[in-house]
Amino acid sequence: MEIPPGGLCDHCQHCKRVGSARGSVFRLCLLHERDPRFAKYPRVPVLSCPGYQAATGKA
Repeated sequence: MEIPPGGLCDHCQHCKRVGSARGSVFRLCLLHERDPRFAKYPRVPVLSCPGYQAATGKA
């Protein structure tokens, strides 16, 4: 199954990909845990985000 592009989330250090038992893939924003401004599972593609920080070594 091909994963649709997530915009900035694909390259953000605060993003974690989470898979379901049914094969769906979601992007979990780890900033949500400490800042309610951020959605736990943001709608993608994310085109702008005040919490974005480029991840190193993330493809």
